[in-house]
Amino acid sequence: MDWDWKVFWKVVGILFVVMLVFSALGFLFGWITLPIKKGSAGNVEEQFRTGYELYESLQATAQSVCTAEKAYNDEIDSTLKSQRQSQLLAYETNYARLSADYDAWSRNVFEGGIVRPADLPARAPSLSEMKAQSCGQ
Repeated sequence: MDWDWKVFWKVVGILFVVMLVFSALGFLFGWITLPIKKGSAGNVEEQFRTGYELYESLQATAQSVCTAEKAYNDEIDSTLKSQRQSQLLAYETNYARLSADYDAWSRNVFEGGIVRPADLPARAPSLSEMKAQSCGQ
């Protein structure tokens, strides 16, 4: 039996081209179906949950800041006052981190950028705004 190398390389070449075409089509259809996936009920539900969790974390942290401020202002012992100030700084730092997380989620078009709940703000409120809302200050 005589092996025909020309036919073999033609078949390999055709298979390679077919593989490239299918890879390109897969990539293209992946981008075409992306809006459908991002608008799906499952993704919208996940983004709503994430947005509300982040916003509620901001509210809870603002309430903790209010409590820490009250404890700091009521403290008369200088050593304990220093501890209260450290606690207050930790809560304020945590609020800044959560605020950055919320803003990143909200700006990301693949997360909350398109499917953010209408009752959530586009950017995280400042700590003073959230304290006024959460603590009545």
